[in-house]
Amino acid sequence: MTIPDFSSREIELKEKKEPFIGVTISERYLITSMIGSGGMGNVYLAEHVLLKKKVAVKILHFELSKNKDTLERFKREAIAASNIGQSNIVDVTDFGYTEQGNAFFVMEYVEGESLAEIIKKRAPLPLHHVIAISAQVALALYNAHGKGIVHRDMKPENILITSKDEISPFVKIVDFGISKIIGTNVTSRKERTLTKTGAIFGTPEYMSPEQAGGQQIDTRTDIYSLGVMMYEMLTGKLPFTDQNYMKVLHKHQYEIPDLPSSKEQTVPAEMDAIVMRCLEKNAANRYPTMLDLIADLKRVYTQYGLEKRINLAFLLNSTVISRTEGDDPSPTAKETPSERDMLLMLNQGTMAGRHRERTDTVASVKKKSTFITVVVILVLLLVATVLIYRTVTKKTDILVAERSQGEDPKTNPPKEEGKVKQKELERKQSPKEQEPKTYSGKKPVGGKKTILLTVNANVDGVTVVNNETGKVLCVTPCKTRLPKNEGAVMVLGFQKDDFNIRPMAIALDRDMTVNVDLKQLQ
Repeated sequence: MTIPDFSSREIELKEKKEPFIGVTISERYLITSMIGSGGMGNVYLAEHVLLKKKVAVKILHFELSKNKDTLERFKREAIAASNIGQSNIVDVTDFGYTEQGNAFFVMEYVEGESLAEIIKKRAPLPLHHVIAISAQVALALYNAHGKGIVHRDMKPENILITSKDEISPFVKIVDFGISKIIGTNVTSRKERTLTKTGAIFGTPEYMSPEQAGGQQIDTRTDIYSLGVMMYEMLTGKLPFTDQNYMKVLHKHQYEIPDLPSSKEQTVPAEMDAIVMRCLEKNAANRYPTMLDLIADLKRVYTQYGLEKRINLAFLLNSTVISRTEGDDPSPTAKETPSERDMLLMLNQGTMAGRHRERTDTVASVKKKSTFITVVVILVLLLVATVLIYRTVTKKTDILVAERSQGEDPKTNPPKEEGKVKQKELERKQSPKEQEPKTYSGKKPVGGKKTILLTVNANVDGVTVVNNETGKVLCVTPCKTRLPKNEGAVMVLGFQKDDFNIRPMAIALDRDMTVNVDLKQLQ
């Protein structure tokens, strides 16, 4: 459902010209007023004549209803929304044609503001609201992605904020008009290939680099768009803007955005890292799935005690989000239960039963593991005993041989010079001592895990430092190793004469490639 982009006076003037106001379509829906307008059609408030229930009706413009591709896209929006079946996505309940031949579909009516309006009035938003909205959007899209549906036009205008069952803010996502269906269980081959390769659809300010370049996209394009929205919620500003939309697309593809905290000082470093990972130019460096993004949002929620400000237990404690690490992160339709299924399982106690089954399985595995461990220890002890016995026997034989040659070790101790030579010999024969840990790009000999940081710049000789400690890490172009630390971030600083270089936050949980864009001081 689209939020109005014009004033009440403009709506009033449009309604006077609207042929559908006061008309009952499909003998069921009485159109009462206009809610909003978009490029493909208008959205109206209506009432079911029998059930007396408010609904929203989206009616496609007449001329577009005759266009085959546009009509297919309109149908696809209805199919996509109705097939996801998740409470954070506006549900579509009916489809048909007016007497004049306009295609329409019916969806649930949501009372609330668009996120765009909220950002315009109140940004930067409080951290607990940003977490609540972002996590709900991510969960809804995780379910959509599990059905093979990529939204492709995620922006604040397409997110309604309302309240439900004392949960506020509660998210409702609308407008799957340019969604890309990449699965096989939702629609036909014809519909899946409706959008030609190289075509650019979406809103420039929220487009992923691959979308801006007309390249092949997947679920990670929605992750990028959500990253832009988080950036805007946290700071009240977009990462990239320009009067020329082509320049905006270029910036998404090639420019590195400023840290959110550089725009708004109250943004914590953890949110810097989350947003910047969503905004990675290379899709492979973003979160693999929305579920992985939610896991980091959950950590921030817990770390900052946000449960005191807003209760997200209904969301963050659900089965989908509590998935154990090590599972296949790629969502599928079979692996992604709908929220209705999750609530039903919670109400019927199925979750408790699953927890008991899991506990029993873990206990059984632990018993087997303990038995195997005991056996292994006994075998190792036996081997050690044999080795010690053989070593002692060998030394005794050598001592007897020395005494038989008239050399009593008590009366003829080795000379000091012999001791020195013996120590030198032993040092040469002993394994090479472990080298001290360095971040020279080589993997450490020790067992401590590290990540590989690769730094490239458009100018060589940029000094890369830890912005907190001032410690020099390397000089570009370079590779260096940093200690791996799940959930931690490091803010990198860059130093080069006559250049103004922005700092950048990186997560310390995986290998990172950083591309630095230097701008010379004027």
